[in-house]
Amino acid sequence: MFGRLISTILFGATLAAFASSACAYSSTVKGACRTDYKRFCSVHAIDDPALRRCMDRAGSSLSRGCVVALVNSAQVTKARATQRWGHSF
Repeated sequence: MFGRLISTILFGATLAAFASSACAYSSTVKGACRTDYKRFCSVHAIDDPALRRCMDRAGSSLSRGCVVALVNSAQVTKARATQRWGHSF
């Protein structure tokens, strides 16, 4: 019983850590998108879920470097960047 409780706790902690890292922006994205963030979405904190929506709304105006970093880090699909935002690769 005690072993099962420990396993459950470890599984929950692992899941929580994965979920929080999945939503985090990499240092590459932060660096590439710094100017775009300041220009379009600086009213939102980096860990605010509204930031993702704001950047999506600004998508067609984002710099190429930011879009490439978002695509390379799987934050945005290439299809979304080309079809919805109008960026080309």
